[in-house]
Amino acid sequence: MAAAAIGIALLSATALRAAEPKQGGSLSISLESDLPTLDPLGFASFNDREAGLILYDTLLDIDPKGNVVPNIAEKIEASPDVMSFKLTLRSGVTFSDGTAYDAAAVVKNFQRIMDPKNRCRCVSDLSTIDKIEATGPLEVSIKMKTPSAHFPATLADVAGMVVSPTAVEKYGADFGNHGVGAGPFKLKEWQRGAQVVFDRNPTYWRKPAHLDEVVLRPMPDEQTRYASLKAGNLDIVMNAAARDVLDAQQQKRFQVLNPGSLATNFVQINMGAPDVSDIRVRQALAYSLDRVAYNKAINRGLYKIANTPFGTGLFPHEQVDGYPSYDLAKAKKLVQDYGKPIKIKLSINAAPVSTLAAQALQQMWKKAGIETEIIPLEQVQLVRAAATRDYQVMLYRWAGGADPDKNVHQFFHSKGTVNRVNFNNPEMDKLLDAGRATTDQAERLKIYRQVNNLLAKELPYLFLTYFDNISLVNPAVKGLTPIPDGLLRLHSVWKDK
Repeated sequence: MAAAAIGIALLSATALRAAEPKQGGSLSISLESDLPTLDPLGFASFNDREAGLILYDTLLDIDPKGNVVPNIAEKIEASPDVMSFKLTLRSGVTFSDGTAYDAAAVVKNFQRIMDPKNRCRCVSDLSTIDKIEATGPLEVSIKMKTPSAHFPATLADVAGMVVSPTAVEKYGADFGNHGVGAGPFKLKEWQRGAQVVFDRNPTYWRKPAHLDEVVLRPMPDEQTRYASLKAGNLDIVMNAAARDVLDAQQQKRFQVLNPGSLATNFVQINMGAPDVSDIRVRQALAYSLDRVAYNKAINRGLYKIANTPFGTGLFPHEQVDGYPSYDLAKAKKLVQDYGKPIKIKLSINAAPVSTLAAQALQQMWKKAGIETEIIPLEQVQLVRAAATRDYQVMLYRWAGGADPDKNVHQFFHSKGTVNRVNFNNPEMDKLLDAGRATTDQAERLKIYRQVNNLLAKELPYLFLTYFDNISLVNPAVKGLTPIPDGLLRLHSVWKDK
């Protein structure tokens, strides 16, 4: 028995030595498009948020189970009525330019986000803040206008990405080209349209990263991304196309990192645009969608059909009393009742897979008597068109947030800063505010079920599938932990060669 025990101990020690992280190396990751900015004020996409984690890290974070956990803020305390919060920061943290990451810097960052002149796209996350102040060198106290159960989760996203106040003062309006934070890497070089290179931040608060550098490469074409991975020119393909995921699973050449999902694919509808402002047209679009056939054709059946804005990792997932299912006869009747020709302009990402998806939608809608013009745009243009409501109907995706509020309040509240669909409904406003007002999960579940039911009735979104943010990874890459938001935490990643 003793000999066996010693043998086991030796094997374990050997395994541990074999898994010892190696220092150095470069990690290359594909992006769906180039970054528009390195300033969190302008972050609007999944790509932006990944760059943000690399450069800035976050006050709080999300663990593999989707829980909000300490990070640069080692503690957050909430009052029982969630009308006030206190953040306690870790001591000794600095930005990569040497500036102290203290309470004063955090307060300035919140004020910068909340300043209407800066038009931050995450400002609705902080819209319930009444007063924020540094009550100690490492202590930030926040008082709310209304109860704010959602608030901690916002600090694990863009609102929790704190910028160096010294760098903001130095670069002014040009800060977005420099991006100075306290993340595991710092900006080295940005070749627009080609690559963004980050090198190791030697003063990172955990400990310096294992990798020498991270390179983000914009590659709009998903076939090019996967081909580059297979050729050894990339280490990670984020948001991999379904066919590539299935191929990778079959070939077993790459790691398939599937964190689950907070994300949803959908068609969003500008309810202020011609034709689609009429509920009969939106219903006709919904009833003519055979989403099972769509999922098989576009996603090889990989994903789950969606009926809500809450991905599989969120507790209000599929909590809905009815969502329009495929009924072509009903769709045709609605088109007939509308009484005039319906012509839809469908804006999409110009990538091939989006074109195929749009063509599938076009064919389904045509069967109901709806004509569709497909308008392909580059990803940056698509995001801009969504933000300015310069579209009629759009194929879109939301990567999701750790709290249900993040998936609905900013999009469907009449005062939501990214209400891209012109949705203005007093009942919805009331429900969304109520969802923020309690920490009781059973009560929040009831509220968000009503939100889902109202969305199913009004149809500002036509839900397609839940989307697993799956990454395909070079087997030499080690130390990645799947997190439900699909973003990669690179501080502990290393390469075994």
